[in-house]
Amino acid sequence: MKILRKTYLAAALTSICFAGTVHAQDVTWENGEIHTASLMMSEPMMKVDGGYHELLDSYYLKPMMTEDKVVMAPLDDIIDELNGDFSFDGEKVTIGMNGKTVSMTAGSATALVNGKETIAPAAATLVEGALYVPFKFVFEELGGKYSWDSKRKLAKVTLLRPEGSIFKAKKGKISLKTIEKQSDDWYGSEEAKAVADAMLKNQNPDGGWFKVGSSNDLSQVYDRDTFPTYRQKSTIDNDATYIQIMTLAKVYEKTNNEAYKESAIRGIEYLLEGQYDNGGWRQFFPNSEGYHRHITFNDNAIANTLNVMRDVASQKGEFAFVSDDLASRAKASMDKGLRFVLDNQVVVDGKKTGWCAQYNVDTLACERGRSYELASISGDESVKVIKFLMSIENPSAEVVESINSAVAFLKAEEIPGKKMIKTPDDTMEFGVNRVVIDKEGSSVWPRFINLENLEPLYSNRQGDKLDKFEDVSYERRVKYSWLVTSPGKLFKNDYPKWQAQYSSDVNALN
Repeated sequence: MKILRKTYLAAALTSICFAGTVHAQDVTWENGEIHTASLMMSEPMMKVDGGYHELLDSYYLKPMMTEDKVVMAPLDDIIDELNGDFSFDGEKVTIGMNGKTVSMTAGSATALVNGKETIAPAAATLVEGALYVPFKFVFEELGGKYSWDSKRKLAKVTLLRPEGSIFKAKKGKISLKTIEKQSDDWYGSEEAKAVADAMLKNQNPDGGWFKVGSSNDLSQVYDRDTFPTYRQKSTIDNDATYIQIMTLAKVYEKTNNEAYKESAIRGIEYLLEGQYDNGGWRQFFPNSEGYHRHITFNDNAIANTLNVMRDVASQKGEFAFVSDDLASRAKASMDKGLRFVLDNQVVVDGKKTGWCAQYNVDTLACERGRSYELASISGDESVKVIKFLMSIENPSAEVVESINSAVAFLKAEEIPGKKMIKTPDDTMEFGVNRVVIDKEGSSVWPRFINLENLEPLYSNRQGDKLDKFEDVSYERRVKYSWLVTSPGKLFKNDYPKWQAQYSSDVNALN
């Protein structure tokens, strides 16, 4: 983020022209940083300082435009990302930032701006429980500058916030991408203890952890005052809670620090408490709204959780500290989860395939996740489910059949002779493009598979059903993995070893 200093004041005023007067209690040019927030009119997304987030977390709400061309949107999470003040009682919203406040009530165009009545260009409107307010009006009253990109149908505001008031994630050597690659000895190192100490401080009161970026420094302690509130919810998404429990148990094994053990136990209790009666787990709990209520295999959420339950139940290795009671409860949880897995393997034309990325909590039908994660069979997450099933000692005939049918299905979904790569392209927004090339000896698999015809399924942030990778919008093409290679690794390494031991008469790869 660019820090604005006094020496640049004249140029900044000319080019940015912030509305209103900067008062003593407001952000000053000496301590202010420039931030941006954008709305894409056809997408249920916001973009704050280059980072994409759902417009309203776990809902499919999009900005809208009135007949008078006024852009309207719920601002709950945008204000949270910008570390402003936001309150909403179901009818009235009050927003505060930089010493200014704006209040609006559903059905009325009368706004209170710093306590004085002002007529907004459109009335606040309730849509599916969210209050839509005029985007330009609110942010200009808060001291921002508004612009409209007619070509991209994009509404943007630029404004000042106090330097350091907005959360910044740090990149680190030890991250979700690297921690499971560490040697066993590493878990007794000072570096590991620093990571574990941060995990203690980042644990939520309910025992779970919030998700972080895959490259974020795991030794970073998150400032709850600047880290957006809606992103602090406990979850099993993106390896959250799973990775903390596994790490803390391993560091405890090396250090005997009781704090690590107690934190891991609280995490295990959180997972036990969050399991549905049918054996599944939702993505976020206990604070579940929108699609976060649904049972999710996406990002290996349930597979990771079942792996924790399996290891806790065993009382072996780093989980030797687990009490008999906790181990027994974990075993019951794993058995219930296993039953859900076996009962909900998708059947198409009488044949078992893989598993949905998500299941509707009420009907157990395949369900979409985010707007571009359509209801489908997962070609990636199914791999982690298969690996969990293969970890079961002395598997039943039902488990063996489930594994073989899923492997045979993924083998049939292979796209041979292709490879997905990123290529440098300075003309594009992110400096790269992602393309699929011909590559002899390589194979890819679709992450999402159409339930109707078992063909690859793609989408964009608008939620359109697409048949070709090339039709995916640029941002989603570069920033999301639509084609994966995990089944190939399963076929080469894990499955042959398991098949030789437990399924010598059936090889699903033949």
